[in-house]
Amino acid sequence: MPDIQTWGWYSPSPWPGYDPANQSNLDARGDGLSVDPAGYLEFTMRDADGDGRLWDHDSDDVHSPTPGEYVIGPTTTLNPQEIALYAGSTAVIGGVTYTGLDIEVTLFDDGTWGARLMDHSIPPGTHHDYVTSVTLGTWNGVEYDGIWTSGVDQPFVCFTAGTRIAVPGGTRAVEDLCPGDAVMTLDHGQQPVRWVAQRRIGPGGRGAPLQIASGLLGNGRAVHLSPQHRVLLGGHRILRRFSTPEVLVAVTHLQREGEVSRIRASCTRYVHLLLDRHEIVLADGLLTETLLPGPQALAMLPERDRWQLVARLPALSDGPEGVPAPGAPLSQRQAGAPACPPPASEPRPAAPRSGASSLRERLACAGARTAGGLTALRPGW
Repeated sequence: MPDIQTWGWYSPSPWPGYDPANQSNLDARGDGLSVDPAGYLEFTMRDADGDGRLWDHDSDDVHSPTPGEYVIGPTTTLNPQEIALYAGSTAVIGGVTYTGLDIEVTLFDDGTWGARLMDHSIPPGTHHDYVTSVTLGTWNGVEYDGIWTSGVDQPFVCFTAGTRIAVPGGTRAVEDLCPGDAVMTLDHGQQPVRWVAQRRIGPGGRGAPLQIASGLLGNGRAVHLSPQHRVLLGGHRILRRFSTPEVLVAVTHLQREGEVSRIRASCTRYVHLLLDRHEIVLADGLLTETLLPGPQALAMLPERDRWQLVARLPALSDGPEGVPAPGAPLSQRQAGAPACPPPASEPRPAAPRSGASSLRERLACAGARTAGGLTALRPGW
């Protein structure tokens, strides 16, 4: 019985002209309707049969509602009666007016209603606290039977705000990085950031971040990453399991190894970081990937972000052939294993030549493993 955490702007007042005997209350009467941002709340969608869809309860639909599917709010439980989409909607967030947004409206069986930006319409880097105005656009004329929960709960391959990324001379918070800023990469030295985007998600759900406990993989403190974000692991266990000395493994596949757990937060700010290549960077002492803009990752991004990516890396318009090569082999297993710390008798990597410029060489100078069992870098290197 999956529960999907999400959010919306809820109106306890009846929908304009609401008639309980009418099975089509959501229509053009909602065009231009103002939504009160103060009605923001977080709630749970209960998908009883786990099919990824929540059916509404009006009687003129093809699909009948699934027993036990409803919306759980802070103080009450509501049944969706109708669902509609209003295209070309507008929101003012932090003094900036965003147009062309898609807003989904749910009418409940008591006449109250809620509105929510579809995931692909949430402006990157914005937060509900700064929303001062929301206006519905134009009803698209479609009579929906329900809603795909994936439209309001997406995983993201990105860092969480507050993660410290290694840069020349020290570290910087990932949310402070801008296009053109240099970061240290494992094998290609200093590389410029080409594209950065930020967005926030509500609590829980498949997109909620996972926490890697401090010291588990050499990280100097607990690191929070999106579930599909991959970390670089190495060591004898990795070599035996994958027949390669290093492999990128999605964080979600490490949960069964212990000390990797899902966290609950009222809101999470994710940061996408793109370089010319798919690179390995140091995040709070943990070797992890930058964005690999493959088909799956691109499909998870809002349309405006996809266009920005193509503008930065035109080769992406060529399809799979234009996707950068992975920075390390990608694990295809359903679970990865953290590398075992090296025995005390195991020699450390030899010091590189003077003037080492790659992150791998500098890690060797610092006496750290290059994958798995890392120690944090000294500041100022």
